[in-house]
Amino acid sequence: MKEFEKIIREIFHLIAEYGIKNKPLDFRNPEKITEKDKTEFFIQVYKGFRLGQDLIIKEIVPLLKELKQLKEKEKRAKRDKDKDLLQQIKTEIDLINYKVKILRHFADFIAWQVFKKDYYKARRFYSGDRNRPDLLNTNLESVLTAVEHFHKENDINFALITDLTSFIDIGDILLIKGGQIGIVECKEGEVQKKVFDFLDYAGQDDFDVTKIDYSDKNNKFFDQVERTLKQMEKGFRVTEFLKKEEGTDPFSEQKIKVLESTNPQVYYFEYLINLIEESKKNNSTYGEVENIVYIGIYRENKRPVSPHLFKAIVDHIYEKNIIIDYVNLIGIPLKEPMFFKPFGVERIFDILFGRVKIYLAINLEKLIELFNEKGISAKWLSRKETHKILDLEKRHRPFVFENRAIEITLNGQSMTLGDSFLIYLLLDNITPTSYVERYLNLK
Repeated sequence: MKEFEKIIREIFHLIAEYGIKNKPLDFRNPEKITEKDKTEFFIQVYKGFRLGQDLIIKEIVPLLKELKQLKEKEKRAKRDKDKDLLQQIKTEIDLINYKVKILRHFADFIAWQVFKKDYYKARRFYSGDRNRPDLLNTNLESVLTAVEHFHKENDINFALITDLTSFIDIGDILLIKGGQIGIVECKEGEVQKKVFDFLDYAGQDDFDVTKIDYSDKNNKFFDQVERTLKQMEKGFRVTEFLKKEEGTDPFSEQKIKVLESTNPQVYYFEYLINLIEESKKNNSTYGEVENIVYIGIYRENKRPVSPHLFKAIVDHIYEKNIIIDYVNLIGIPLKEPMFFKPFGVERIFDILFGRVKIYLAINLEKLIELFNEKGISAKWLSRKETHKILDLEKRHRPFVFENRAIEITLNGQSMTLGDSFLIYLLLDNITPTSYVERYLNLK
């Protein structure tokens, strides 16, 4: 992993630091920053993004090829019932999958900078499907050609390959052009070219349906036209939402509007950083936030036993609990990347590469108590009530613990908590009080 870490540090430099180092701006005196300065700054930032993306592709494609080969070996080992070989292959597969997650996390890091850390904008690009396209069986070559075209067109353009990210499910390219975000589809093949030619003609003022040549257009052709139009419609809806912050969700077809809490979020980052430093003394330390979030941090010789040790402690003190390994943030789509955390570069790399293990647990009973203390009715639903909700097969499914969901009621309106509260409290590091009070201050 040492060589891989060197590459990852280079990608971090390109994506996070390249623009600042090559065109520093005096943010302490913003009145001195000219429009020319801003343009040159963004040119350097986007150049770093481009170089970082190139390096991500260079690294991720061979890893995916190796993963494909390992999965073939795994099939043979299963057929031969070779348990030792299977375990070895599983270890190699897990390592490659983790490397791929880190590389995708960097693509997400670019995307979140493009979206200016706005979750509600980023959310519109995600379908909810955690499976990512297989880059080895996509039109990657066509996408790379289009990316090169946009980058040569103007230094201020940047084209992000969406399949590299963990969450962007609309279009092949997220294009930043003239300060605006757009969606680009890069279909390959003669049929798709004909589809675009047909749509171009259909969009003209002098379009005449009687003049269409149907000799080379069958049902499959018009199915492709319909799929293309649906993709274009999704892209249009997303770009409209980015402009107006309201519109139609491209996946659920529901009307959407940004809801924000009037209260700023409160985080326990500083407390967590202090615990990370404190863990250097005895290679482990523990802490708690509002009697609801329990934290364990481990180093050196304490790391191998850390998951079992932490679970034993938490099971003893929290009757109903959920435990998360902090590094799992790397594999979760649509979450603010770890590189935005105020931990400092070295602490982040220690977490990424396992030199520091951080576990967090939530006390579910205490969280429900906190909701009720703040005037928001909260309770466990029965198993029967929970299964009734699950049977509805809604797009947003509730969090379920031991076959029971948590329902909260505010102003006569009831809802079940989704599992996002775990991410807010354990991975985004929002204090429980701040998280609960956001429900009282939505506008």
